[in-house]
Amino acid sequence: MSLIRIMSTYRFFAGVLVLFLAVSTLLAMKIKFNFHHGFEGIFILNGEKGAWLEICDDLFPEESQRLLWGKPLCYLKQVASNEACTVSNKPCANYEWNEKAGRGFIKLSYPDGRKLVINLGRFLDSEGKKTSGLFLGGGLPPSDPDYSLSDRNKTGMAYYDGHRYYHIWCNANEGIADAVNAQITPSNWQFISSRVLESSVDNVTIVSNHRVLVNDVPVAVERLLFYQTGNHFVTLVTNFRNIGTAPTTFSYSYGDEPWIGDYGSSAGNVGWLKNRVILRETEINTEQHSYAGMVDYGNPLAGEHHEFYSHKANFIEWQPSNRPDLAYFANKFDAKDTIGKNLPLTSMTDRVINLIWGPDSLKPGESFSFTIAVGMADNDPKTGFPIKPDTHLH
Repeated sequence: MSLIRIMSTYRFFAGVLVLFLAVSTLLAMKIKFNFHHGFEGIFILNGEKGAWLEICDDLFPEESQRLLWGKPLCYLKQVASNEACTVSNKPCANYEWNEKAGRGFIKLSYPDGRKLVINLGRFLDSEGKKTSGLFLGGGLPPSDPDYSLSDRNKTGMAYYDGHRYYHIWCNANEGIADAVNAQITPSNWQFISSRVLESSVDNVTIVSNHRVLVNDVPVAVERLLFYQTGNHFVTLVTNFRNIGTAPTTFSYSYGDEPWIGDYGSSAGNVGWLKNRVILRETEINTEQHSYAGMVDYGNPLAGEHHEFYSHKANFIEWQPSNRPDLAYFANKFDAKDTIGKNLPLTSMTDRVINLIWGPDSLKPGESFSFTIAVGMADNDPKTGFPIKPDTHLH
């Protein structure tokens, strides 16, 4: 072979190699791989922020509109779970919890076909960030038989009455506010670990552990979830401990614009307390009341008629010993400037219930905790008025 031919062959293969490297580099820059221990399958999404495509191992409701192709792969899952419910003459609960990713769900099924779905840590927050841990919100994984790409009523906490799903709670709006009132949401905490502590026919107990800097002081956060088969609620215990060397001050808020009834709309949503419907922005006396909720009832002050709404209701209950320092119904989350002005609950998207603990100061080694029950209320068979189930918090 002549030297000229050898050099030509060399240049050809060198050109192919350069082209291959250039294409590989371009693809690496334009294709985002987003794998976070989900192992629910392979999902290809339209890219964002300059990327052509995004390839991931799980799918969240907020990403569904970007889905181009997906394949659930149940055999890849690495989750703690119990057996799926079969035909029975009593309620049955099954759950899945991904300990590495910090997400999962609990599903209660009745013999007559009714269901309650409680999604946990399966959502992207308002900043587009994944939230790992025992935080209410998100949708079922794509491999679940009740999964729906389009029915957002199944997200958060949802109830199926045998005919359709009703939205009960949305993604919880919770987080820490530091000394200058800057919000630190759970997606910005460091997720340390999670573990299923108890798994039986009747009970599920899960813990997730986190770490967050509050005013440059490290704080350890532990959340415990307790669920008992047949209940329409979960009990959440949240513990904070200052693990730094300086004191720190913070407050904590837990709330939601629950969009009860139908996802995406606050129309018809009003507050409720024991034997009372709340139609206006109202501060809740947390000494006098130990629970509150919202009901899809219709607000005549917004021109809404009761007969057009589902009357489904939710509730949140707190222990009197660690009650919130402030709680209210309002048309926005930060409503301290409008509470007391007697404004009707009329927002079409943001009729909220919000609870706030603090501000409190923790010295090094000191702890603070609160316990709440969050769930779906029953309805009085005679009046239709919401009734809180017994949570044993008192």
